[in-house]
Amino acid sequence: MFAPDLEKQRQQLYAQTVQHMGQRLQSVAEPVAMLAALRWGMQELDRTYETTAAKVRSTVACRAGCSHCCSVPVDVQAHEVFFAAEYIQANFSPAELAGVIERTATHRARVAGLGGDERDRLRQPCALLRDGQCSIYQGRPEACRAHHTSDAAVCAAHIADPAVDLEAVYIPTLRARLFAVMLGMDEAIEAAGFDDRAYDFGSALHEALTNSLCRVLWMRKKAAFPDLVRRSRNQTGI
Repeated sequence: MFAPDLEKQRQQLYAQTVQHMGQRLQSVAEPVAMLAALRWGMQELDRTYETTAAKVRSTVACRAGCSHCCSVPVDVQAHEVFFAAEYIQANFSPAELAGVIERTATHRARVAGLGGDERDRLRQPCALLRDGQCSIYQGRPEACRAHHTSDAAVCAAHIADPAVDLEAVYIPTLRARLFAVMLGMDEAIEAAGFDDRAYDFGSALHEALTNSLCRVLWMRKKAAFPDLVRRSRNQTGI
């Protein structure tokens, strides 16, 4: 349960995000317009962080180069995959793109035969890490934007031992506000009829970068990655 003021903030942020994202999706007829709507949503997540009270933000331990949360599986929806893919295709050199495709292919092969519990315990650096930092920071998924803790040492301990309680260092105010926006985006996209299935990020990103049909299926409001194992959406972010 949240304090009344925080619960009111959470509900308002969620409702506003559903409304504004829904309005943007009404006129979507091509990938460019969809990506523009998604860009608004991702920026709204960032703005929500920036407008959270400074006292709350001062408790965040996450810093550039702190990549503990980048070594766990991430579940995403199709729109997040295409947002990341668009960023990569627009900003990476051909050699860099080839490197991402190779690393995501390795990741995809690694997780393909794993059961849900086995995958959740997997600890491997994200294929998009570069010198310990996210190489697609402006194009990263929602969960990556919404995840913050107050103690990086606990994050490191959690990576070494998943039994370590990470929830103890979550920042309730920040988490409530960011997840309200995140869930509002997802709700609006689902209500508009777009794919709301959950996918392994690395596997789906590899498919998006190597198979242009995925985006066609997505824009037709069909399953973007029908051959990939779909999972329950994990909102923990780490």
